[in-house]
Amino acid sequence: MRPYAPGAAPAPLLLLTGMVSLQFGSAFAKRLFEETGPTGATLLRLLIAAGLLCLLSRPAPRLLRAHWRLLLPYGAVFTVMQFAFYEATSRLPLGVVVTLEFSGPLLLAALTSRRALDRLRVAVAAAGLLVLGGTRGMDDPVGLAASLLTGAALTGYILLGARVGRAVPGGSGLALGLAVAAVLALPTAPALGLPSPAVLLDPGVLGAALAVAVLTTVVPFSLEFAALRRMPPRVFAVLSTVEPVIAALVGLALLDEHLSPAQWAAVLCVVTAAVGTALAPSAAPGEPPRPPPGAGPPGEPSAPSDRSPSRKNGVHR
Repeated sequence: MRPYAPGAAPAPLLLLTGMVSLQFGSAFAKRLFEETGPTGATLLRLLIAAGLLCLLSRPAPRLLRAHWRLLLPYGAVFTVMQFAFYEATSRLPLGVVVTLEFSGPLLLAALTSRRALDRLRVAVAAAGLLVLGGTRGMDDPVGLAASLLTGAALTGYILLGARVGRAVPGGSGLALGLAVAAVLALPTAPALGLPSPAVLLDPGVLGAALAVAVLTTVVPFSLEFAALRRMPPRVFAVLSTVEPVIAALVGLALLDEHLSPAQWAAVLCVVTAAVGTALAPSAAPGEPPRPPPGAGPPGEPSAPSDRSPSRKNGVHR
């Protein structure tokens, strides 16, 4: 039987599954903060996730030497994104943080689109996100700043992730990027405040951190990384705006957080914009069609596709 590969599933399904896993894991991760604080939880999450992905994909060291100029900034934005996100969620509700962090991808979608209809969809989604998030971010300026920093880092992750996915075979790019992020986190975490090693190495804490790493990093970023290789960054950015909706629904299911009618209207705005983008043609009238992921300039051979037998697919075997 042929092993399952993330690249074999439709890209929107990969994104949806990854976002659901991420939000459930993020809600569970907040329990770790009482023991480790947001910094300790971030460090454990990065170290465990990097180890798991490297075991799964077994990237060749030569790939790091060949692509270090791309993997180093990719790992750096990953590190910033993780520390900033957990700091923000320790101060503000999960749904508010997830809403604010998508200010960056929405701006990316608006700036990279050439069609007026796309810009209109982004404006509708942005209005919904503003209503959904409300003004809660003003309750904690540090939490607000951390949320916006997460959004800026997420924008870099989208742009760099697309390039890494095309340049590095299979899941090796994600595994190496996470390994770089974990290495960068080691000297960063003590400066941000860590509990004692005895707390971090407690079996209960390590078990919880393992679950968080799988739910919030290994599963969602593997699936999103596979999706990034098969869609333009603009489409990925707008489709990802569904994530605040998922966060709100997770809050309703797990935390009994009810939404007002105005907030449900905002949810509808975000979903409408995302669905419209997903169903839109890949090129505007008069605009040349986009080449498939991995394709080189006209006249040059294309890079191996996800389905190429000479190339390992994803990180699952």
